[in-house]
Amino acid sequence: MILAVCELKNGKLDDVSFELLQAAKLLNQKMSAKVAAVVLSDHPQELSKTLSEFAIDQIYEISHPSFKTYDPEFYTTALEDLYKQKKAKAFLLPYTPWGADLAPKLAARLQCGAVAGCQKIEFEKGEPVFTRPVYNGKMLARVRLTSSPLIITVERGAFKKLEDKGSASIESVTVKLDHLKPTYKVLGQKTAEKVSVDLTKAKIIVSGGRGLGKKENFKLIQDLANALGGEYAASRPVVDNEWTDRDRQVGSSGKVVTPELYIACGISGAIQHLAGMKKSKVIVAINKDPEAPIFNVATYGIVGDLFKVIPALIQNLKK
Repeated sequence: MILAVCELKNGKLDDVSFELLQAAKLLNQKMSAKVAAVVLSDHPQELSKTLSEFAIDQIYEISHPSFKTYDPEFYTTALEDLYKQKKAKAFLLPYTPWGADLAPKLAARLQCGAVAGCQKIEFEKGEPVFTRPVYNGKMLARVRLTSSPLIITVERGAFKKLEDKGSASIESVTVKLDHLKPTYKVLGQKTAEKVSVDLTKAKIIVSGGRGLGKKENFKLIQDLANALGGEYAASRPVVDNEWTDRDRQVGSSGKVVTPELYIACGISGAIQHLAGMKKSKVIVAINKDPEAPIFNVATYGIVGDLFKVIPALIQNLKK
């Protein structure tokens, strides 16, 4: 059995759950197992019903009041119990803050290896090989696990969402959790403020990365975007450093955009960022490192100092 552990957002299935199912079906091409979705929730019935309409074999729903919020001790114990009951060959989880926290805890509990941020699944001599980015996305590593079960976190956007329809059976699984005590208490939840811009509708986007060096230099990105009549955006490191607002972040943990023109300035091209912009119609990359991965997806590349290139572009646009 290959188990895809679905992630929920505000009580609903996150789209990444359907990407997990597609990855699970790909993994199953050589493993000759069944593909099942796993739903952990305090009210899993409607979620399971939705999943049952897709081309997988099984849905395992685990219901418990503790699943109303995320407590890793309860989730890890539930999946450990499920593994013992179903003898799963593999667990697939999303490479999100939720999945990236849960997967290594499950691997430690089951005493097996794990692959983080998988973006490709291949087979060699019948054995699965997983590709993941390393060194901040500048290189790719191909990993083969020798332990069992396989535990894989899947990069958002790396696999298409499962769309094939079918009829999967639903099974309610009982696990032992009542002996556990909460490891922390959720004091409250706050809805994020309404975003000031919808990057998904922008036709032109100029995006800046850590190559800008410091917050004050981000104004270059804004100036070029204004000169082109477009919007400005950023990679995750820029947002994490608070050089601009989080609603401007492009990537697997931000916005996925498909503008007519995307200009990447000082962005190396980590897979997390590429997942959010690689389907843009025209991509222009400006980077002083000729080996930067961003050039692999760029329509046009400029190898040079962005502090010289961007002002020159702005000057010519104003003529």
